[in-house]
Amino acid sequence: KQWYQRRVRGMCAGDFTEVYAEDHERFHVVAASFFLDTAHNIIQYLEIIYKILKPGGHLVSLGPLLYHYAGIANQPSLELPWDDVLSIVKQIGFQVEEVTDIPDVPYIGTSSSMMNVLYNCKFLVARKPP
Repeated sequence: KQWYQRRVRGMCAGDFTEVYAEDHERFHVVAASFFLDTAHNIIQYLEIIYKILKPGGHLVSLGPLLYHYAGIANQPSLELPWDDVLSIVKQIGFQVEEVTDIPDVPYIGTSSSMMNVLYNCKFLVARKPP
């Protein structure tokens, strides 16, 4: 209970690339749930996450690579396959600690609904070296 009380969690609305553009080594952990594929440029998101993590900090991500802007007119969208994303994570400087395929992750709906949306997701834990 004491650990929980001392930790700060937060969420900030706005364009991720603008909100955190000036931050450096601010967070111990960035938790990204169904988030990375919302970027126009996933590489830019990963670079910012690396920059805002403190040395030894972790990126914990769960989600598909659906790419929010795919197929939308006049919206740029860099749509990389998972193997390329993982390679870029390493090139940025992260140490990959875990990658797990997690099938059938529900996103919307309820068990009593006639419609449920399931995604095949990747779970990633990556660490910024100390």
